[in-house]
Amino acid sequence: MLEKQHNKCLKNLINRYHNENKEMIIQHIEGNFETTTFIFNDPVNDHDLGNFQQKIKRKLPDDYLDFLQTTNGCWLFNHVEDGSENQLFNLKELEEHRDIFESAYETPDLLGVSYILHDYIVINLQDVKDGKDNYMYVLDSSAPLEYMKSLNCSFESWLDRFIVCQGQKYWEWV
Repeated sequence: MLEKQHNKCLKNLINRYHNENKEMIIQHIEGNFETTTFIFNDPVNDHDLGNFQQKIKRKLPDDYLDFLQTTNGCWLFNHVEDGSENQLFNLKELEEHRDIFESAYETPDLLGVSYILHDYIVINLQDVKDGKDNYMYVLDSSAPLEYMKSLNCSFESWLDRFIVCQGQKYWEWV
């Protein structure tokens, strides 16, 4: 059986991270070398995932469920010197941000799954329900909902690209 692409990429990153210094030096987009760190959480159990989906009355996409069963959220490519924010939410944070999104945008269909330096990465749960393959969106944290942009991909593709780009906001590249 083939391993999910994002799980393979993520598992390789987890294995690579476990060097003796617990840090990774990457080459930044501008050519500078930077030291980054990672924090991975224990996986979510099936019971908690089921409870969460019942609570939100929506089914999460399979690739995102696989992610949560690999690590219950994480911090990726955090820069030691500037403390940049590259957080993928854990289950508790998903609940908190869901309440915020539902209150602010008055829709139960958006699930903020990540915060990447002033951008929310969002799963549109209605798109998932409708069977669409491209259900990932980005929204500037200070922008109104009408400025939300499609990333034209699944969670699996988004995570793979984010890891390959070493934590850079590739969706802003022109």
